[in-house]
Amino acid sequence: MNMVYEFSVMMAQGGPIMWVIFGVACIALGLLVWEALKLRTPLRHAREDYRRLHQSNSGGLPDDSSTSPLAGLLAGVRWQQVQTSDDLARELHLNLTAAVPRLEGSLPTIAILGSLLPMLGLLGTVTGMINVFEVIALHGSGQPDLMADGISQALLTTASGLVVAIPVIFLHHLLTRRLQALLGVTHQSIPLLLARPVAPTDTGH
Repeated sequence: MNMVYEFSVMMAQGGPIMWVIFGVACIALGLLVWEALKLRTPLRHAREDYRRLHQSNSGGLPDDSSTSPLAGLLAGVRWQQVQTSDDLARELHLNLTAAVPRLEGSLPTIAILGSLLPMLGLLGTVTGMINVFEVIALHGSGQPDLMADGISQALLTTASGLVVAIPVIFLHHLLTRRLQALLGVTHQSIPLLLARPVAPTDTGH
């Protein structure tokens, strides 16, 4: 109960900008959790597919239960147009180009939100200082209790924007590295796949 009260007091001191920062932070953290869960299984499957392709000359293709990007690339191949390995390479790279935005998901949005949080904190600083100057204009500098509200808003919003932005940007960096690892394994698997004869029946098509 005390934590709820302290939270309410802090939000009231920060003014409307604090609620905006809180809302943006909740959205960013929710998207981070979603992307972390979404990328975990495909990365594991992609590594398993690469290991099977590297160890086997005939088998090792992704099965229907695989969520790796390579499995998705094979599922999108127009096999009626594939006659040579060059045709297959073209199909895979076309599908990979279309798959990259889907794999990125909401990571670009998270990056924007992470950069927006400090700016919202700065906006709260400016708003708080405007309130301070309004108090000075109306009552002079002899009313420190009235000036304290604006100063509190300015400092609180700045600190809150930075405190939330730091973990959001850091976690976004970690997820970006995970996405790069996923794409790297996929790029390494494609030449191994092209080095063998692949028939439509091998992939369930």
